[in-house]
Amino acid sequence: MERGRLGLPGHIGSRPGPYPQHMTSSRTDAALSAAVRFPDRLTLGTRGLVAAIVVSRAIVLLAAWSAEQIVTVNPRLTSGDGGPILRSLTSWDGWWYLGIARDGYHAAPLVDGYHDYAFLPLWPLLVRLLSWPWPGLAGPIAVVLANALFVVGLVALVRLGEKVVGLERAALGAILLAIFPFSAVFSMAYAESLFLCLSTGAFLAAERDRRLLAGILVALAAATRLQGAVLALPVWLLLFLRDGRRLRPSQAWLLLGPLTAVAFLGAVAVLAGSAGAYGAAQAAWGRAGVGGAAPDESLISLLSLVNVVQLVTLLAAVFLLVFLRPDRIPLPYGLLTMLSLGLVFASGSLESIGRHVMMAFPYSWLLAGRQARWFRLGWPVASLVLLFVLSTAMFAGRFVP
Repeated sequence: MERGRLGLPGHIGSRPGPYPQHMTSSRTDAALSAAVRFPDRLTLGTRGLVAAIVVSRAIVLLAAWSAEQIVTVNPRLTSGDGGPILRSLTSWDGWWYLGIARDGYHAAPLVDGYHDYAFLPLWPLLVRLLSWPWPGLAGPIAVVLANALFVVGLVALVRLGEKVVGLERAALGAILLAIFPFSAVFSMAYAESLFLCLSTGAFLAAERDRRLLAGILVALAAATRLQGAVLALPVWLLLFLRDGRRLRPSQAWLLLGPLTAVAFLGAVAVLAGSAGAYGAAQAAWGRAGVGGAAPDESLISLLSLVNVVQLVTLLAAVFLLVFLRPDRIPLPYGLLTMLSLGLVFASGSLESIGRHVMMAFPYSWLLAGRQARWFRLGWPVASLVLLFVLSTAMFAGRFVP
């Protein structure tokens, strides 16, 4: 038997016997293979992903408990459910989504000039349908659904990544996304988990040349977050390159995404009686476009935790784009990351940049491709620490998710 095979000492199976040496070695190998089951890369990746999901969600729950029991909560923070832990997991935009799920959209502003039609309808509609028999449980149902869809989205990300960057890197990318510092939103009553499923599903359908399905998923993504309409461009590019850089009628299915976005904007215009109603609603949150947001002249404000984290996230997101070509990320997926970052710039606000950039899933493949030992050992630990710190601040109403 060859020395070091199967990671076992070389002398095992080398003792002379009544059979020829090669037969003894062969039978010994078979016996060892039957007795010792070494996990393959798929098994190790699956175990790692399961561990990352469990650990990261436990950290989110611990952060919610800490915010409610230890930290002083911002009295202005609103929540869609008053139960323990649920109070945190349905806070911030969760209050708006659950309000839409229960009562629908309103033409008049609900709070201080803020309109609920700034939020897209698919996620609250899904929550409404599932909680219809038990309207009082809309909050818990939304949280459970978000966590379930998060798992589905990570599995889809691995399946997609296996085709694009290989199984090992795809699994590592999904693990890094699960423990990402801003990934608490995947456990909240937010639309992010649904959007992750739909966006990865659209690319996966395109990779498998299922064009109608890809168009439907892009349309559903556009009904979840308006950025889903932009998703049609990189998915179309994938099909365009597959078709030898030629336009094909089947590529037109992807127009369902932009058409869905236009239909929603039209519905908002009818509801509010103004063609620019949606833009005005976004402007209330500071997304008034480039040059539209008034700068804060307070130096202390510029050095706040929120602004520092936003700036660092922006710099890291821009820096990672350097690796698109060396990492051989296909152009459609590179375009997705650039468009996601471009939308942040176009909004005129860096608020929630971590959450928006996180949804550009090729970033997780870029992180997984870094080979430096200090990064491979240090980033997962730092990411988990940041996940707890930022989640606690977010659930206490001190950090914008």
